[in-house]
Amino acid sequence: MHDPALAVRTARRDDLPAILAIYNAAVPLRTATADLVPQGMPAREAWWEQRDHARRPVLVGEAGGRTIAWGAFTDFKPRAGYAPTAEVSVYVDPAFTGRGAGRAMLDALMARTGACSIDRVLALCFAHNEASVRLFRSRGFEEWGRLPDACDMDGVRRTVVMLGKSVPG
Repeated sequence: MHDPALAVRTARRDDLPAILAIYNAAVPLRTATADLVPQGMPAREAWWEQRDHARRPVLVGEAGGRTIAWGAFTDFKPRAGYAPTAEVSVYVDPAFTGRGAGRAMLDALMARTGACSIDRVLALCFAHNEASVRLFRSRGFEEWGRLPDACDMDGVRRTVVMLGKSVPG
């Protein structure tokens, strides 16, 4: 059930501690990121500073005055010809999963594709993360490919599923 109290807005630099905390909470779960150790604030600050926020926005979702989710577009590849294609990422505080925050973040990001000149959106999910795969499929993403055993997560090989969606222009 979607949480009507969730407010999605464009992230600000002062949201970085909350964004980092949500991201780092995902690291030990081994379901949403290939990072094997938590990131530090310098890495997250560099990520923030190096992005084109107009073309690749970062959004946060708040409920009860607390940031509980965030999402962002990232360049699929740095070469100019790939500019219309972006990767999308959505992270939800583990205490708030299953309440619609991920759907709200993804919907808010997808609503910005036109303004960001994006016509293809990719999501890379671990095959064993069934909730994420379901989320993207529920929003019209289709499987565009698989990278069998592409990740080594503490000695366990994990397959990555590439889900994609063409966005009407």
